[in-house]
Amino acid sequence: MTKIIGILNLTLDSFSDGGMYYDLDSAKKHVSDMISQGADIIDLGAESTRSGFTDIDEDIQINTLLPVVDFINDNYKIPISIDTRSSKVAMAFENYNIQFINDVSSGFHDSNMLNAVSRLGCGFIMTHMPREHKEGKIKAFDNIVNEISEYFTERIDSCNKAGIKTEKLIIDPGIGFGKSGEDNIKLLNSIHSLKKVHNHICIGSSNKKYSSRLFENIQTKEDLKIANLATFATSTLSDATYLRVHDVELTKDTVQVINKAQSLIQ
Repeated sequence: MTKIIGILNLTLDSFSDGGMYYDLDSAKKHVSDMISQGADIIDLGAESTRSGFTDIDEDIQINTLLPVVDFINDNYKIPISIDTRSSKVAMAFENYNIQFINDVSSGFHDSNMLNAVSRLGCGFIMTHMPREHKEGKIKAFDNIVNEISEYFTERIDSCNKAGIKTEKLIIDPGIGFGKSGEDNIKLLNSIHSLKKVHNHICIGSSNKKYSSRLFENIQTKEDLKIANLATFATSTLSDATYLRVHDVELTKDTVQVINKAQSLIQ
């Protein structure tokens, strides 16, 4: 069954919600709201990975994340994911019962990351993010599905060599990261093919501008919810393992309707 990862961006410049939850009280309330709405996992990040993003000091990331992690652990029993490219940030939470490290660079940014994840013994979410994304550019692919399949085959092998078990790995094709709208749609339509590379797939297309290619009249973030739900419905029907989302309530309702319909058919 597809699980919902609720996103909490503790940043000032994230594409979708930069600054909305930067202060601690707002962050706590949003965490509580997402959990009450049915999130299965909470994903916390203190560094934006929007197109053309800039690096955030590791100590700043740690100090931003710590009070929110403490709040969640003190008040809820829900898996926590730390969204970071830094092994130092990851290891800062060694004793905080963290279940996932979510690294958009798949361990390429920090050469110590794979060893850190192995030591932590947690799940590892790897995203395909070409360097062009950080430069604010779009990469041209000859065959995006084949190239991403090869990318993750190599990443899984490297993780295994670092001592990370295959069952701990989750792959995210990186919809919206340095890719054209057409290639993003190809990826969305190729989840079954990617599952041949690895069975645990995460789709994180929430509030990405590419979605507007599917609906000509989308102008605002509210309108974008239509495309979000369509892409997440498609992902659920393709048996994606995780959906990483901003709007937990609407996505949860969508997934439950699809699961109910599928159970009746079976």
